[in-house]
Amino acid sequence: MDFTTITYYSVSKVAETLAVVRYTAYSPDGSPIAVCEDHYGDTPEEFCRIENDVETALVGGIDVSVMSHYESEIFPVISDYLNL
Repeated sequence: MDFTTITYYSVSKVAETLAVVRYTAYSPDGSPIAVCEDHYGDTPEEFCRIENDVETALVGGIDVSVMSHYESEIFPVISDYLNL
């Protein structure tokens, strides 16, 4: 695909959860070929991991949907991609 998409959803708080992220990869004809969902705990290590994982996915052509109770501005890398 020529571009990737990032979406951000504000959801209700879930204990010890930073975010849930769904990654979707597409074939060249545009049909989805893989979907992965990852849970990120509310820790500093997981904060770094989500920022890295989301950027890696987007650069690699994988669409990303982030669901978190935090405002998107809390995540500098994610926020930058949302504002492109």
